[in-house]
Amino acid sequence: MIKEETYISRLNPVNAIDDLIEVAKTHEVPIMDKISVEFVKQLIRIHQAHNILEIGTAIGYSALHFASVNDNVHVTTIERNEMMYQFALQHIDDYKKQHQIRPIFKDALEALNDVNDKEYDILFIDAAKAQSLKFFELYSPFVRQGGLIITDNILYHDFVGNIEIVRSRNVKQMVRKIEKYNAWLSENKDYDTNFIDIGDGMSISVKK
Repeated sequence: MIKEETYISRLNPVNAIDDLIEVAKTHEVPIMDKISVEFVKQLIRIHQAHNILEIGTAIGYSALHFASVNDNVHVTTIERNEMMYQFALQHIDDYKKQHQIRPIFKDALEALNDVNDKEYDILFIDAAKAQSLKFFELYSPFVRQGGLIITDNILYHDFVGNIEIVRSRNVKQMVRKIEKYNAWLSENKDYDTNFIDIGDGMSISVKK
């Protein structure tokens, strides 16, 4: 029997960018699953988003997918790991998206002055999970009213909400921070937030 996720993935459009999935596997780099990235791309279309700010570039897979929606989408993406940053630069060049993607090599906690030159339609948070709350607080002022703040991996391998199965102290600390972030989001009256069971979990917050 074909797994449901595999079947659904096959129904989605084939994109040359998906060749990077094998690169990610080879170098053990976590990237968005196919269904999740297509879901965000549909949100970009629905909201007619033009400016996207991404926290956590990795090899450039998601930024390239976002930019592929149409030529009017511009992605500013921040990465602190030099090897990942170099991978991303190469892939942005390979897919000829230099005019749409602005990569920034810096710790996201220190990159405010590099990205504060525009208002963003979407903020996509997919970096150090323990810092999601800080990233949200730092960069949400740059998101327009009615814009989206999307946070990926809010379930953290399904450990969130099941902390009793976690044996590692460090992982438990991580899970508690993510649970605190999720609770903070659900109670934040400045945003309408939904939590979606897709991929490794995703939250979508609409700025009021």
